Amino acid sequence: MKAFTTPWHRLVKRLGVVTGAWIALVTALSFVDLHDFHFSRTDMRWNPQTQTVQTTLRVFTDDLELALRNHHGLGEEVKIWLGDDKEWPSADEAISAWLDANLNLSLADSTLAWTWVGKEIELDVSYLYLESSPVPGHGATWRVTNRLFFHEFADQVNEVYLQGINKTGLAAERREMLNWELPTLVWKSVNPETDATDD
Repeated sequence: MKAFTTPWHRLVKRLGVVTGAWIALVTALSFVDLHDFHFSRTDMRWNPQTQTVQTTLRVFTDDLELALRNHHGLGEEVKIWLGDDKEWPSADEAISAWLDANLNLSLADSTLAWTWVGKEIELDVSYLYLESSPVPGHGATWRVTNRLFFHEFADQVNEVYLQGINKTGLAAERREMLNWELPTLVWKSVNPETDATDD
């Protein structure tokens, strides 16, 4: 029997091998937890022009969907889908309420209220945007409590990055990893050596 050796047949054969390899890989990976760490990042920057704290959160989309389901007590019959034309209609309102309950910032002895700005949903990562009302920020003491996903994962780590301006007008910054045992960061941007974390 003569083997097919035309370019088309060679391509089909290669595709068959590649497809078989993909099937094997997908099957193998289905038994592995690809998302075996639980992490978020929160960037908070005081903007001297607007006198507001502008905040960006980066979270895993599947974690966000789970947290929304848990926070709002939704059953499996409610489809929580984010990021396309089939998106859950209550998504923005639900995310904003969840953030209000789990992310708190006090600046210059004032607890700030968040205004929901919006979101961007990518394949695995969601970007959430918030802005505070105007508040004096020069040399202010920041107190951040970040309990995002603590109800979902015992090993959750929330990285918090703060950027402010000290009394002399120079930029100052601080980064901290927060978790169940240490959910709150207190930062005196005037005197960084006195920074502390507490619960």
